Amino acid sequence: MVVSPKTVYHTVRQLQSLAEVERESLELTSLSPAERAWYWRRGFLSRSAVLYDFDSHGHEQYLTDYQRYVKTRGINGRFGYALDNKLLTYGVLSGFSDSLPELHGIVDGGTFRPVSMVGNRGPARPAIEWLADLDTDETVVLKWVLGGGGHNVLVLTRTDESYRMNGEDVSRADLRARFSDLEDYIVTGFSAQTSYAEEIYPEATNTVRVVTMWDSKRDEPFIARAVHRIGTSKTKPMDNWSQGGLGALIDDETGELGEAVTYPKDGRLEWTDTHPNTGVRIEGTEIPGWKGIRKKLLEIAGSVPYLPYVGWDLVITGKDEFEIIEANNYPGMKSIQVHGPLCTDERVERFYREHGVR
Repeated sequence: MVVSPKTVYHTVRQLQSLAEVERESLELTSLSPAERAWYWRRGFLSRSAVLYDFDSHGHEQYLTDYQRYVKTRGINGRFGYALDNKLLTYGVLSGFSDSLPELHGIVDGGTFRPVSMVGNRGPARPAIEWLADLDTDETVVLKWVLGGGGHNVLVLTRTDESYRMNGEDVSRADLRARFSDLEDYIVTGFSAQTSYAEEIYPEATNTVRVVTMWDSKRDEPFIARAVHRIGTSKTKPMDNWSQGGLGALIDDETGELGEAVTYPKDGRLEWTDTHPNTGVRIEGTEIPGWKGIRKKLLEIAGSVPYLPYVGWDLVITGKDEFEIIEANNYPGMKSIQVHGPLCTDERVERFYREHGVR
């Protein structure tokens, strides 16, 4: 088999990413060199000693870090770029516009250009002028069109006097300077979370990550796992788990949340049934209309069989209602498998084997 130079390049890049994450992992554990080598030989970063319960499950049923970083990247093949590029994702999912935030346009080098999936076009203008036309209390979200993981996200709100960016007051002059530095940022409407999520922690948008895979035997998608991410005072207005947020497993049948866990900054996992800032109970909370949400998401996943592997980021906006704020080409696993190995599910194991991951 001839391996293309492009494949070799991407493999090397992913191995470099593994090495970079491993350097960060050194702070999490006090493993000896021999212990670290044990994890490396089996495809895991040393942080797995803290994240995963190998004593209860063994290591064979976990998707390894090597498999995630290097092998899952190619599952969607050439079509995966449609998920890597947020603007193209809108095109792919245009038939489900009611489940997407409103698309406003692109900011590039201080210029705002309207974008529409139905061909409408407006004039380009300075981004600061477009922003000034927003209604008072209207919020928009700016994200780098190729970025992922919640990085480089700007949440902007027009106030009576000025603006707020990621929860902080910002002047028009500062915004103008910030816009001039932006390159290819997509601008969308803000997805307002429904009451249960607002009650748990109102200062962040608390999203649901759902991983779908394609069942080749039934020729349909299925949900491999769903986790509710919840922001804290360390992450607001985002809910990034590795930066100090919480993650709670969702019961796929009932939509009930389990106990929440934090990323092990001090070398150990911390589990809680209530939110550390608000005191509101997390464990036992049910997502309203989960069965309807589940059915609609599987319908959307079923419309794109050429994308058999997707990590969907949802904001639950009401009973049976959600908006997709991002769709990930090869979703991360640490916040997923901290709740247990994925490959205990025969469908998951078969899916990964069919795609040359396991």
